[in-house]
Amino acid sequence: MDLNTLLQRAQNLAKGNAECELPGVERTLQQVLQATEQLHSRVTQTGAKEIQAQILLGSKGIDLPKLNQKLKALSTGKTFEPVEVANADTDVSTFLKNERENAILSVIEDTNKNVIDCVNKQKWGNLISSWNEEKTRLLDALIAPSQNFIDLQRLPEQIILNPDSSLPCCLDKMSLKYAQELCQYNALVLRGRPRPNLVQKFAQLASQFGDARLGEMWMLLACVTQVGEAPAQCDPIKNRQQRPEFVQHARTYLERRYRLYIGSQVAQACANDSYQLVRTYVNRRFSGQQIIGLVDTAGGKPLWPLIYYSLRCGAVETAIEFLREAGPSCDEFAQLIADRQAGVVNSKIESQLKLQYANKIRNTTDAYKKAVYCILLGCDPNEVHSEVAKTIDDFLWIKLAMLRIGDAAGYGQLQSSFIEHYGEKYFNAGQQPHLYFQALALTGQFEAAIEFLARTDANRVHAVHMAIALNELGILGGVRSVAQPLLTIDIADPTPLRRLNLTRLIRFYVQRFETTDTAEALHYYYTLRHLHDPKGRNMFLTCVCDLVVDSGVLDTSIFDLIFGQRRTPIYYNHKYSHSGLFRQFSCPEFDTQTIAGLVADELVTRGSFEMAVRLYDMAGKLNLALKHISILLAQVVQQPAVEGTLRARLSLETERFSTLLAARHAEIEPKILISFSLLRDLLRFFDNYNEGMHSVALEQLDSTGLIPNDVQEVEACLANVKRLSGEVIKVVPDVMVAAMDIIHLKYKQMRSGTEPVSIMHYEQTQKLRDRAKAIANMAATMPYCPTNQRLLQLELLMH
Repeated sequence: MDLNTLLQRAQNLAKGNAECELPGVERTLQQVLQATEQLHSRVTQTGAKEIQAQILLGSKGIDLPKLNQKLKALSTGKTFEPVEVANADTDVSTFLKNERENAILSVIEDTNKNVIDCVNKQKWGNLISSWNEEKTRLLDALIAPSQNFIDLQRLPEQIILNPDSSLPCCLDKMSLKYAQELCQYNALVLRGRPRPNLVQKFAQLASQFGDARLGEMWMLLACVTQVGEAPAQCDPIKNRQQRPEFVQHARTYLERRYRLYIGSQVAQACANDSYQLVRTYVNRRFSGQQIIGLVDTAGGKPLWPLIYYSLRCGAVETAIEFLREAGPSCDEFAQLIADRQAGVVNSKIESQLKLQYANKIRNTTDAYKKAVYCILLGCDPNEVHSEVAKTIDDFLWIKLAMLRIGDAAGYGQLQSSFIEHYGEKYFNAGQQPHLYFQALALTGQFEAAIEFLARTDANRVHAVHMAIALNELGILGGVRSVAQPLLTIDIADPTPLRRLNLTRLIRFYVQRFETTDTAEALHYYYTLRHLHDPKGRNMFLTCVCDLVVDSGVLDTSIFDLIFGQRRTPIYYNHKYSHSGLFRQFSCPEFDTQTIAGLVADELVTRGSFEMAVRLYDMAGKLNLALKHISILLAQVVQQPAVEGTLRARLSLETERFSTLLAARHAEIEPKILISFSLLRDLLRFFDNYNEGMHSVALEQLDSTGLIPNDVQEVEACLANVKRLSGEVIKVVPDVMVAAMDIIHLKYKQMRSGTEPVSIMHYEQTQKLRDRAKAIANMAATMPYCPTNQRLLQLELLMH
C-alpha cells in the first residue's frame, strides 16, 4: 500500500465514507473499562450456560434479555382463578360473562380435583393389591418356618430351599398315584359312603414305591394316629396334648420295631416266643466281662437287662415272669408292673420303691436296673441313660415310657427338647431327613415334621399328602387364618407346638400342575372345603375361582373343562353340558352356579367383563350379565364390525341374550332391560350404517326414539335421554353424528338429482333440513356433547 492510497482512505474516514464497515469509536478508555467490568459481572452472575444460550439465540436474531422481561411480565396465576364478582355498575352482559366464566372454571377445578382423587385412589389400590400379591408370593416361597411369635434365640439352624431346584410342570408317576388315591377317597366322600382311613391308604400305597425309609415314615403315622374321633369343634392341638393315646401308640411303634430288630439278631425259632427271644438276645449280648457291674440274676442270666429288653419289646408279661424267677425280693416290683398293666395305681408300692431308688439304686453300678426304676417310677426325668440308650429310638422310648397319663407338662417338655434343644443340627436333618421326621412325629409334632419334609423337592409330595390325610382325620393343627405363613406359633397354644397352613401348602404344590392336570388339581382343592378365607368364602371355591381367573380371560379351555361347554342351541334352554369337572363336587354348600358367580365377581373386580358376562349367565344372574354386557357394548357399539374383534363377539352374545329373553320370562330390572334393548338396537343401527344401508338404519333409529325428527321433538328426546343409563348416554353423540351423516348424504343425493324440482321434492329436502336442525339443537342443549362442532358443520352444509 502506497502513501497516496493511505491518505485517501484517511480522508474518507474523516468524511464518514468508509469503504469497509468499521464501527465508530465513541467511547473513551475509561468507558471501555467500565463496559468490560459490567460484562464480566454479568458473566459471573448468569453463568456459562446462560451465556451460551444468549449466544445461540443471538445468532438466530433473538434478544434473550428482552425475551426474559416479556416472560416475566406475563401472569399465569389468574388463568384458572375465579373471575372477580362484578360490581353493581356492571352491565348485564359483563355480569353474565363473569358468571359463565366462573361456572366453567369451577367445573374445571372440580373435574381436576376429582381426576386427581380418582387417580390417587386407583394408584394406591393397585399398589396395595400388587403388594398383597407380592407378599403372597414371598410367603409361598418361604418354605422355612415362619418367625411369627417365635423366639429367635431358641430357633434351630434353618435349612432353606435350594435356589437352583426346578419345579416339574406336571404330575410325575409317584405324584399321579397319590392323586389317584385321593380322587378315589373324595369320590367316596361325595357319595356319602363310609370313608377309609386315608393315612393307612397312603401308607399301603407308599409301600409299593420301593423306598424302605418312606414306608417307615408312613407306617409311623399310621400307627401313631390310630386314635378315636375327636369331639366336634375341638381344637386338634389342645386335644392332642390331653389324649394319652398319642404317647401310647408312639411307644407301641418303637416297641414293635425293636422286637423286629431283636428277632433279626437271634434264631428264627425264638421270634414268636417273647420269653425265649429276650433270653436268647441277652445271652448273646452279655457274656464274659460284659456282665461286670450287673447285679441280680434270673436263671443264671443278668436280671435287669432281661427286664429292660422285655419292656423295650413291649413284652410286659415276660418281664413279670423274669421277676418271679428272681425270687421274693422282686415281688414288689413285679406287682407294680402288673398293677400298671391293669391300669391300677398302687401308691404304697411306688413310694417304697422310690425311697429305695433314692437310697440305693441311684448310685448302683447296674445301669439297666437304674433305667428300669426310672422308667417305671419316673425318677430323674433329666437322666440320659447313655449306657442303655444306644440309639435315638432307645432314648425316645425311655422318655415316652417315663411319661404318666395326663402329664401334659412333661409331654410338652419332651417336645421342646427335640425341636428346640436338639433341633435339626443335632439330628443332621439335611442328610437324614427321615430320622428328624420320626423324632418329631413320635413326639406328636406333626405340623413341624410335615413342614420340614415340605422344604425339599424330593419329600414335598409326601409331606402334602401326609398333611391332607391328617387333616381328614381331624388331627392336623391348622392356622387361624389362611393368610398366615406356612408354619406359625400361636401364643395361645401349648409350647412348643406349631400350626400348619394347609391351604398354603396345597396351593404351592398344586400350582405346578393345575393347568395341565386340572381334574386332579380340583380334588386337591376339595380337601380345603372346610376352610375359609379372610372374606369368609369357602377356600375350595376360592381356589377354583383363582384357577379360572389366572388361566386367562380369553383362554376358554380351562373354563370349558371346569364348567362344561354350552349345549346347542346355546341359549334356548339356558343349559350347559354335564361334562364339566366341577359338577362332580356339587353339593348343597357349593355348586356350579355358586362358583360361576364367584369367578364372575372376581373377573369384574379385575376389569374382565367379557368372560364375567358368560359366568353370570351360568350362575343365573341375568341382571348382572345384562348390566356388564351393556357396559361393554357402550364402548364398541359405534365401531365397524370386524370378525374376531370384541364387538363381533359381543354382537353374538347380544343376539343370544335377546333369544333367551324372548324364549322365557325372566325377572330383569327395568332400567337394565331398557339399556340392553337400546344398545342392542343401536348395535344393529351401526351395522346397517357401516354397510351403507342408510334407510334401514334410519328406520332402526326411529324405533328407539333417541333422535328427534323435527324441532318440536327436541325437548321430548332430551327428557327421554336424561332418564337413560350412563351407558346409553355415552353413545348418543356418536348416534347423532351417524344420523346427521345419513341425513346429509340423503340431502346431497336429492340436490344432485337431474329430475325437476317439485313440491314433493322440496318438502322432502325441507324435512331433512328440519331434522338436521333438530339434531343440532339437541346437541347444543345437551350438557356435554363432544360432537357438537361436527354436527353444526353438517347442518350448515345443508343450507
